[in-house]
Amino acid sequence: MKWTIKLLFILLPFFSSLEAKKKVCFIVNPISGMGKQKKIERTIKRNLDRKEFDYEVLYTKGPNHATKLSALAAGKGVHIIVAVGGDGSVNEVAQGMIGSNSALAVIPTGSGNGFARHFAIPTDVAKAIKVINEMHEQWIDTVKINQKSYLGVAGIGFDADVSLAFSNLATRGPASYLFVVLSELPLYKPQDYDLVIDGKPIHKKAFLICFANSKQYGNNAFIAPNAKIDDGFLDVIIWKEFPPHAAPKLVHDLFTKHLEDSKYTESYRCQEVILKKPLQTLHIDGEPMEAQGDVYIRVLPSSLKIITPS
Repeated sequence: MKWTIKLLFILLPFFSSLEAKKKVCFIVNPISGMGKQKKIERTIKRNLDRKEFDYEVLYTKGPNHATKLSALAAGKGVHIIVAVGGDGSVNEVAQGMIGSNSALAVIPTGSGNGFARHFAIPTDVAKAIKVINEMHEQWIDTVKINQKSYLGVAGIGFDADVSLAFSNLATRGPASYLFVVLSELPLYKPQDYDLVIDGKPIHKKAFLICFANSKQYGNNAFIAPNAKIDDGFLDVIIWKEFPPHAAPKLVHDLFTKHLEDSKYTESYRCQEVILKKPLQTLHIDGEPMEAQGDVYIRVLPSSLKIITPS
């Protein structure tokens, strides 16, 4: 009997450590962006603190599969769900866990990685995994757009046309994105839009309209430099029609956080927007979205827990 008690005391720390391990689920988009995810399992094994975490790696098989996988993981009480991919992958993973107590982590392997860049999450895979080890958590807002959600930026107009063209390319990356932008720009004509912003009707002819929860598209293109992802508000940026000679300055402003200072842009801070019967494709976090009828956009404050660098 005494030996049994002694053995239990000896083994107790071992079982306690097993119980204390946090569950981590990596959801990998195998075709995302720059191909950094191809060696993900080996990199996880080398860099994740396995004294603290038990983990599994799952691979998506098509559109919206990541949402199903993350919803299942959140339902099982997985502590951290990791999106391995670009902004579209991050969006899909997040949609399955908004409102849960699971925390979203990101290993950015996409072309733009706007969400990761907003939080200074390293684009180096090993360093991004080490951010998970730190377990620094914070709550952020998400945005509901009709029946879908997004984390960073949605929009309509030129940026949505670019996202649609980019989504049809066989090869992705910054060079491909630049090619699409330069190809689409000479052909694009500003459109008329009707919006209701916090109950106030507004009519605008615009090059694009952005509904920003975070600051940038990706690749440090700051469409909404004053946006805060945890303030309970949405920043609506209207990029108005502009003459060709103004384009270089506007592009410079976009990459130097001064776009909102331009006379060709105006912004609104609000909690709800209605986009009245748009005829064009939208994008949410860089992925095309078709809409029929009015589009309802509203902020969901403090609705997602995420892992960020401390």
